[in-house]
Amino acid sequence: MKKIALSLIALVCAISCFAQNCTINGRINVPAFQNKKVSLIDGTNGKEIASTTIQDSTFSFSVTTTDPYLGRIKTASVPGSNYYYLDVIVEPGTITCDLVTDDLAGTPTNEKQYKFHKEIQNEIAYWYKLANKHYDKANMSEQEFKQLADETEAQTQKISDIAKQAFIENNDNLVALTAFEYIDQMNRIEYKELAQLVSKAAPAVQKHPIVANTMEQLERLDQTAAGKPYIDLDLKDFKTGKAVKLSKHINGKIALIDFWASWCKPCREEIPNIAKMYEKYGKDIVVISLNVWDQPQAQYKAIKDMKMNWLQLTDNTKNATTVYGINGIPHIMLIGKDGTILARDLRGDDIEKAVLEALK
Repeated sequence: MKKIALSLIALVCAISCFAQNCTINGRINVPAFQNKKVSLIDGTNGKEIASTTIQDSTFSFSVTTTDPYLGRIKTASVPGSNYYYLDVIVEPGTITCDLVTDDLAGTPTNEKQYKFHKEIQNEIAYWYKLANKHYDKANMSEQEFKQLADETEAQTQKISDIAKQAFIENNDNLVALTAFEYIDQMNRIEYKELAQLVSKAAPAVQKHPIVANTMEQLERLDQTAAGKPYIDLDLKDFKTGKAVKLSKHINGKIALIDFWASWCKPCREEIPNIAKMYEKYGKDIVVISLNVWDQPQAQYKAIKDMKMNWLQLTDNTKNATTVYGINGIPHIMLIGKDGTILARDLRGDDIEKAVLEALK
């Protein structure tokens, strides 16, 4: 009995050494949100960790954690005011925050998170100001619009550079996750450079889903970029219902492939362009609509309603979009006679331009 008691004491000590308290004291001085729910959510999987009620403009969470993780404090939605949220690093200690001003303090990592957040938000605000000016381009001269476009591009690059520097400075802590998301959104760093940055980060950063999942997708995109050989796919012929490989239809031919779904409005808007390619160049190229993320009945109705008379293939496994790193549709791809991917993510008039270039 004495040995068992000593073992239990050791176990309790071990648990208490690793699981430590994190207290988050928050403020939101907005009348519409008084007595409303506010939650602490796991920033990785979206699951609720804790919740409470806002009273006298304040709220508090007390949770235990063994390892720091990215969390999000989020209020319930209120008509006319939407909701407030703030990203925090859940780690041992006492954290203070304000959901209106985005103030964040109390622990070393959250101090760094606040510093980066304030710097990047100022630049993002200016980026949106420039972006909104694009809506008035009808009243601009060609020179004025070019100047605006150049300034917007420069601001995009500036945000990317700030995020990159923040990632480098915080690659041993979870502030790197927030910086990484901005790097990805701005899309101004080549895959190889980004992969090198990530390789120097701490394992907790490298293996975090925010980083790992994005890097996997970017690697797929790099492997199937223009100039690379296409990768074969196991699909289903929509008309016959039989299994078929993509290579059966495209080897030795120029192929235009449209990844689409019936529920996708932008996909439907591109169907007339695909139909035009089939009508004008159907004797010289293979035109394929590859249905993804869809239901058979919805696919059948769309094909019938839009008179899609060219080759229809179906991907029931979602493997096709994974292989090609596609996370949004429509995605229109052109493959050359030798199996080289000539162009990706084509839209509108660019589809025919690419086809004509390939036919040369």
